[in-house]
Amino acid sequence: MVVLSAVFVPVFAFGYYSAMGSPEIPGVAFAERATERQEAAEIAELTDRLYVRLSSDPEGGPSEGWMLLGQTYSKMGRYADAADAYRVVAQRPEADSAVFSMLAEVLIYAEQGVVTPEADTAIDRAYELDPSNPGAAFFKAVSLEQKGDEARAHETLVARLDDADRFFPWMESFVGEANRIGAKIGKAPISLADYAPKTSASGPTQEDIENAQDMSVEERQDFIRSMVERLATRLEDEPDDLDGWMRLGNAYSVLGDTAPAIAAFEHAEILLSEVPGDDPRRQAVQSALERLRP
Repeated sequence: MVVLSAVFVPVFAFGYYSAMGSPEIPGVAFAERATERQEAAEIAELTDRLYVRLSSDPEGGPSEGWMLLGQTYSKMGRYADAADAYRVVAQRPEADSAVFSMLAEVLIYAEQGVVTPEADTAIDRAYELDPSNPGAAFFKAVSLEQKGDEARAHETLVARLDDADRFFPWMESFVGEANRIGAKIGKAPISLADYAPKTSASGPTQEDIENAQDMSVEERQDFIRSMVERLATRLEDEPDDLDGWMRLGNAYSVLGDTAPAIAAFEHAEILLSEVPGDDPRRQAVQSALERLRP
């Protein structure tokens, strides 16, 4: 029952809040809003039941259940409760970098963006366990900036971008944050287009990289488009490659090709119907479509 609840509650909550958002959104018919409130109450009740089952388990409850409970609380905006759930797993030997970066995230959200000492400790632990964890790198940069070390914050973000072996949806946030911090310390802006070549089917060769360094802006755009076209061609033969469609959508978005970007993300959205409800790619695709659609 614990495992079934742990799976069901986050899936239901994610689907509901992704589709409906806050029950207080104006412009919704009263009857529909009443139904939404009822569903929200049911989610809260299921979540509370899951918490009781986990906390009353004589063996402490499975870590997977606590992590899914934390994710559900986070989606509901109950960040303090989410932190409590993640703390349970953080104290266990199997806690990995992702556990600590997720704990740091909700601790920061709970304090309206302020990195508390506990959040700072979680960030350091996440970074120590896996420096390649994007969440650890991002919140490390947030912490460094709040301590007044904008140069290291900017360096942390750019270094993680440089280390990526292909294009990932989180890169957009990294570029935006790096440019925001960089503007404060006189750093030249970076562009997501600089990383778009990583969307090719196999990634750029060393020769590709060397050639790109000598290109003009127009030549580099053509170079990027050729690699995007290679990816699009490959996906015609491999239409079930979810990550490939997401990379293609991001690449078209970078190039300013809105219509094909939307089409790529819509294809990814169809494929997402077959993945677990708490898969973070669902939110990435939804956010991209909300941003791109008129």
